[in-house]
Amino acid sequence: MAATALLVGGAVFAQSPSLTAPNNSAGTPNEAPARTMAAPAAGMPSRTESADTAFDKLDTSHRGYITRSDVNRLPGTLNFDEADRNHDGRLDSNEFQRAWNDYGAGGQ
Repeated sequence: MAATALLVGGAVFAQSPSLTAPNNSAGTPNEAPARTMAAPAAGMPSRTESADTAFDKLDTSHRGYITRSDVNRLPGTLNFDEADRNHDGRLDSNEFQRAWNDYGAGGQ
């Protein structure tokens, strides 16, 4: 039963569960919830991780390189064309390392 009946001095009072919920009637200020940064999608590296860890997370097929589509899954911008120094359409671990250092610092 949603309501609870109370018997006090011969009178019956119905009490709703919503009446017992805390409220702000005392005049205390409501506090805004703390803002948090969005977490990276599952399996995505965060900017604070090492380049090796990030490379491993992006190279899910263990090919030994990262493609443009792998990089495009990252939030923010990592300049793939600038990082791809030999212009083969892939970032090896050395190319990725240099790009990740800028990305992790919030650059590019």
